[in-house]
Amino acid sequence: MLDAGRSDPAIETPITLLSRAILLEDQGERDEARTLMSQVADMAPDWDEPWLRIGQSWRGEGRRAEAIAAYDAALLRNPNRFESLLARGVLTLAQNPQNAVVLLQRAADVAPDQHQVWHALGYALTVLDQGVAAADALATAGRLAPNCLLYAVDLMDVMRRYGLDEVTSPPEWSDGVRLAMDGRAASSRGAFDEAADLLEAAAILLPDDVLVLKDLAAVYLGTMRPEMAEPLLREATRLLPGDAVTMNDLAVAMARLYRFGEAEALMNQIGGDDALPPQMLFNRGTLRAALGDFEGSRRDIDAAKAATSDLRLALQSECALLPYRSDANAASLRDAMAALGNVLPRDDSPLMRLRPLSAADRDRPLRIGLLSNTLRLHPVAWLTFAGLKALDQTRFSLHCFGHYESSDVFAPDFAQHVAAWHDIDAMTDREAAAFIATQDIDILIDLSGIGDGGRTPIMAYRPAPVQIKWVGTQASTSGVPTMDWLISDRWETPEGYDRFYTEKLLRMPDGYVCYTPPPQAADVSALPAFTNGHLTFGCLNNLAKLTDASLELWARLLARLPDARLILRCPQFSEPRVLERFIGRAEALGLPSSRLTLQGKASHQLFIASYRDIDIALDPYPYSGGLTTCEALYMGVPVITLAGDFFAARHSVSHLSNVGVEGCVATTPDEYIERALAMARDLPGLAALRARLRAQVLQSPLCDAPRFGKNLDDALRFSWHEYCAVALSAAA
Repeated sequence: MLDAGRSDPAIETPITLLSRAILLEDQGERDEARTLMSQVADMAPDWDEPWLRIGQSWRGEGRRAEAIAAYDAALLRNPNRFESLLARGVLTLAQNPQNAVVLLQRAADVAPDQHQVWHALGYALTVLDQGVAAADALATAGRLAPNCLLYAVDLMDVMRRYGLDEVTSPPEWSDGVRLAMDGRAASSRGAFDEAADLLEAAAILLPDDVLVLKDLAAVYLGTMRPEMAEPLLREATRLLPGDAVTMNDLAVAMARLYRFGEAEALMNQIGGDDALPPQMLFNRGTLRAALGDFEGSRRDIDAAKAATSDLRLALQSECALLPYRSDANAASLRDAMAALGNVLPRDDSPLMRLRPLSAADRDRPLRIGLLSNTLRLHPVAWLTFAGLKALDQTRFSLHCFGHYESSDVFAPDFAQHVAAWHDIDAMTDREAAAFIATQDIDILIDLSGIGDGGRTPIMAYRPAPVQIKWVGTQASTSGVPTMDWLISDRWETPEGYDRFYTEKLLRMPDGYVCYTPPPQAADVSALPAFTNGHLTFGCLNNLAKLTDASLELWARLLARLPDARLILRCPQFSEPRVLERFIGRAEALGLPSSRLTLQGKASHQLFIASYRDIDIALDPYPYSGGLTTCEALYMGVPVITLAGDFFAARHSVSHLSNVGVEGCVATTPDEYIERALAMARDLPGLAALRARLRAQVLQSPLCDAPRFGKNLDDALRFSWHEYCAVALSAAA
């Protein structure tokens, strides 16, 4: 009996053998497929088809030299096969564009009705800087395929590049393409809601156009709607299998949905380390850090740095991950961030508009700019909005620069307190800086940093006289030479810590943030230990913060309390593969899985309700909890923290001290364990603290918006007075 799908070798013909080879190729069995194709070539030495197929197979693996040799063999047997001419021309373009144009022109001559040939020819002509001929070729492609958005985009780009007002015979684009082009135009000017509407309509008319799907997904990703982008990019990968850029974009969307394990698996499908371009290696490095794979992350970042000439990209990727490393410290972070700040593009002179100053300007109302895409339901909002809204509007007017999300829970209310909200997403950093300069902002505050969607590089162009860093990926110094101040407090940056910052420090008299408790939070529960009969520790921080140093410290603590348990919760634990990997890592570091309760993503209300099951929260090290610590305290749960020496390593120190729970702050690992043990062994004292802690938080400076607003008023005015003093002195 024959195997399924196989023919009797005795009656195998070139056609049946080639058909079987094509099936194997489609199944990913390329080596076996090429073996059969070579047999076909031997059986039918004058037939070009097997050589064409061999070339396509090698090309699919990125083996350019082998593919060219196969296409040449095909053309030797059939010089007028347009598929071979097209493929050979495209592969020749990078090394010999003149020869590529000759091959592609031959393909167009023998197959004038093949739109893809004319598109390739048009692209090749642009490489030779033959703009008019390129536009004519692309227009021909468009006339043959008026439903293809890519052709319309490329034709418009060439016409704009060469200043062409028209082509000889312009295509009559389909309704879908026209809608998509209008959508792209709307997106480029920052009208993202309009762009989404137009591109959604285009996607209905052109459901199989990959570029339409990707353009719409880009709008959704840019407006923080990854749940809308993910299915579009998944469909795009189905239509364009193996396309590295599309797969990378899908991985980015999944990561923003906290599906880091799926995202990493997708990045691994793109290819090995040698196959990934630097940007994708950086992306995978970030994913691996989010999964707690710090060694893998470091390998990816190092490989990307070695492969790229883009120093800014390399430094930014490295700086983003440095605070999560167990060996992170203030000096290394300062040096890395300063190196990044020094390579940011800037003009020879500041972009800010110089205005005449007089002594009366010292105390006039100030225009405050807020630079961020996180002025919405986001940790930045929970920690800044209350204080900003408490500013005296007769002394300060707020001007937001970033995307406004009308459907957001926070943004519409905050918008009632601002004078203007400008969407700058469609602008380059320099364009945005130039625009901000036209708004006569006195003090520009960066609330984004180098995180996802951050626009800190705008500050390098100096669009405002006074520039301040506050919250938003504030792990250490910004390193930007034109950043004048960093808002801090005496706990985040004690006296003597100024040397770790390139900015001057504006130390607030209380904490550096003002926390807004969630209105939907559950009531504080009774101490769980009384019901459970054992002590339960917990940490609800992101997996990226759970360093080996943190896990080893917690393993030592649990060893001292044999009945205690540890609850860990983060979105990544919703993925089985991530959970399995973490359990193996925890076990290797001395944390038995039998004593762990691992929980995944949940709504914010359910997430913070997890504290009802926790007696004592454990802060990770070195990157401590920020908003997470505020939430724990509000839920009546004290947080044991190990103070580090850089900003992100001291968030909890600030919040705990601001609330008056300084007894939870340790300065050494041994002290961390002893403080946790002392609290765990005094259940009556722990229960009493739990019962009063929410009221203590609400009555503390951490949640006192009027008090914080006055402090922020004083800090901003002080920075302005400093500027005025220097400017007036220079003008004297």
